[in-house]
Amino acid sequence: MQTHQKLAVALAALLPFGAAQAQVSLTGRIDQSVVKSSPGVWQLTHGSANRIIFKAEDDLGDGMKAYSYLQHRFLGDTGQPRSGPFWYYSYVGIKGRFGDVRLGHQKSPLDDATGSDYEVWDGDTVASSYSRIAGGQKIWDNAVNYTSPVLAGFSINVGVSPSEGVAKTVRGQGFSLIYEKGGLSASLSTQRSPTNVQTNGIGGRYTFDKFRLLGTWASSTRVGGSKKQTDLQLSAGYKLTPEGEARVLYNRSKLVNVKTEVYGLGYFHFLSKRTALYASLSDTRADNAATVNAYQLGVRHSF
Repeated sequence: MQTHQKLAVALAALLPFGAAQAQVSLTGRIDQSVVKSSPGVWQLTHGSANRIIFKAEDDLGDGMKAYSYLQHRFLGDTGQPRSGPFWYYSYVGIKGRFGDVRLGHQKSPLDDATGSDYEVWDGDTVASSYSRIAGGQKIWDNAVNYTSPVLAGFSINVGVSPSEGVAKTVRGQGFSLIYEKGGLSASLSTQRSPTNVQTNGIGGRYTFDKFRLLGTWASSTRVGGSKKQTDLQLSAGYKLTPEGEARVLYNRSKLVNVKTEVYGLGYFHFLSKRTALYASLSDTRADNAATVNAYQLGVRHSF
């Protein structure tokens, strides 16, 4: 058994014992779908990333809590880990009236403005965006993040990621301003990634009755260079029933002089709080490349 497999088994085995001292939970998601691309062949694949999540929280008193978070992502059709780090997120934090401090492998400030919260598909299915972050980094290694308390609907998130002497990296740093009140959410972010890419982004979401309107914009430039990328995403959802929502999306990504556009359409239907069915299709067009159409039917179960 490999080291990471032993670690996962050990964590699962320790859950009942840890629960006696802290609130510990095991959650996750299995999502599988049938996809046909044209050109392409039929495939069994995921509509959203399959994941296992370990959470723990300890009440320190006086309004303070310590917590930890681990998330592993895998391929449900083969049972293999996804490429990249074994732990997609891995961090520890302390929160209280002063705000929230987190240390570890975690989201960067850019994700506050261009993350899945501001896309109707949450970044899932073939009808989701081709690109929202304009070549920036949404997850940082060695990161320290601080999120302020909410004041009049506003909060600030500041993050740094030391290079630790790794070749071809710099210190990552950035911040985001977030506003949440009623059905309105908006965020503005700016950051320089450890890969020395400067990215600015904005995001917004407005919910009214059965309707949702969402959007993101991001622009990146490599510091000291001229390679520029700009991404725009607009999407909307309308509840046809209490359990089902029709969704549409438009995404445009321009890298230097090459433009890629995605038109997405679909329907998401909850059978219960944990189980959902979905159907989606997309039309992807890129300069000097053939148009790609994709069709998808899937089922998602959360636990």
